[in-house]
Amino acid sequence: MTKLEQYKEQYANQNIQFIVIGFDGTIVESDQTFLKLNKGDYIYDVHPFFVSYVSVLESSEETITYNCVHLDYLQKQYITDVKMIKKDNHILLLIYDFTDHYLSYQKLAQARNESIINSELVVLKNIELEERERFKNAFIRNFSHELRNPLTSIISITSVIEGTDLTGEQKQMVHFLKESNANLKLLLDDIMSISLIASGKLQLRDKVFSLFGLLQLIEFTYKTKAAQKSIDFVLNYDKKVPEFVEGDRLRLFQVLTNLCDNAFKYSKEGAVTLNVKLNQKRANKVNLRFSVSDTGIGIPQEKVDAIFESFTQLDDFGKKQGSGLGLSIVKGLLELMDAKIRVESIYGKGSEFYFDVTLKFPLDLASRPISKYTFKSSGSSKKIDERKYKLLMVEDDEQIQTVLFKALMDTNLFYIDLVNDGAMVFEQVANNTYDIILMDVDLPNVPGDHLTQLIRDFPFKNIKNIPIIGITANAFEENINDYLNKGMNAVVTKPFELTELVETVLKLLKK
Repeated sequence: MTKLEQYKEQYANQNIQFIVIGFDGTIVESDQTFLKLNKGDYIYDVHPFFVSYVSVLESSEETITYNCVHLDYLQKQYITDVKMIKKDNHILLLIYDFTDHYLSYQKLAQARNESIINSELVVLKNIELEERERFKNAFIRNFSHELRNPLTSIISITSVIEGTDLTGEQKQMVHFLKESNANLKLLLDDIMSISLIASGKLQLRDKVFSLFGLLQLIEFTYKTKAAQKSIDFVLNYDKKVPEFVEGDRLRLFQVLTNLCDNAFKYSKEGAVTLNVKLNQKRANKVNLRFSVSDTGIGIPQEKVDAIFESFTQLDDFGKKQGSGLGLSIVKGLLELMDAKIRVESIYGKGSEFYFDVTLKFPLDLASRPISKYTFKSSGSSKKIDERKYKLLMVEDDEQIQTVLFKALMDTNLFYIDLVNDGAMVFEQVANNTYDIILMDVDLPNVPGDHLTQLIRDFPFKNIKNIPIIGITANAFEENINDYLNKGMNAVVTKPFELTELVETVLKLLKK
């Protein structure tokens, strides 16, 4: 035998078994390549599949081939192709062992199918995420819009009350009410952009503010809350800390109030303490340590990391409170400030949350002018050009009508006409002469932005050039830009301070 014949026998025939059987199914001969068969046994006793040999006897075809036949033999599985060839007085079986081939093909097919399935899952997941994003944006818009009108009334009424005769204690209460209104307004604005924290697009808004004033507000708020719970609230303020700092007041306020709220939530007795300490002061920067400690239930060590995840709460003896977002917001906001929240806790005794943050120290604070328009009693305000102006107020909310009307009349600068329906605006501007229009965007019948477009297209200059200030609860930037493009001279978003609105009106009248 030549070497080539040896190789062919070694490699070509090792996966092929030849079996000769009689027409009755008895095994006549086998080369025993991988199935070890006994002469005289019946082939269908080897595996039930071989009962199919009768098909070749009944068929007009001399050869029948079966693909991907699974044969279990002596606790081993073979995946084979079987060819049955009918001869004169016997049948030749050719069994090709393609186990490795079929398994390899199966793996490739499975990988391909999994890839297709995964791709489809990614598409479905993206669709779901897009739907969630659309729902979230729609919810935020509607939620924001519905809150802005009542908050505008609260802020405006507070400003009106501030202009009346008040006792010293009442003035302090109004001051804190205004501070709370301002914080609520800023928080409401932030609801629209809170998702930007995760995307890294939310930017800090650094301004000079009174840190002492901020801490006073927190002390007033939580001493009142502490009295209701029969526990104490203590503020320890390092006298070396500068009164004025430059940073994002709202973000710092959010962090501190979230930490205080969390401390009160899990404290039933004892005290909640806010400590402010100077770590370092160099050039125009100060590094401060803020810490909030409590005598609450404490945190098990294994749950310390989990409490900073969204929607995670501690089980307060079987009772859960809040949304579980407070500490995750604290963590995210402090990361924006290049700071890190830390916690030390003893389970059953209390916790301390603390962080170190660097703020700017405004060395030139004395040169910073602070301008604020204040409402005075009728007759005492300085008139522009010593005359009054004719103002058309287009507003359908009765509460806002009331506070705006009173605030504008108290300036002694305006004669005011009031319209509460967009369909009546043209009748007013056609029959009267106005110096300025306050236009609510969300009017019944005809929206204020559409009315503005129609006014700007009016053929008479005395009408088409009237300054128009839009008032809206739609505070998204794209909405504001759209209103300005439609012809509004300025847009004031609800909730607004009355001083802000009056200053905007006066600025346009001075042009």
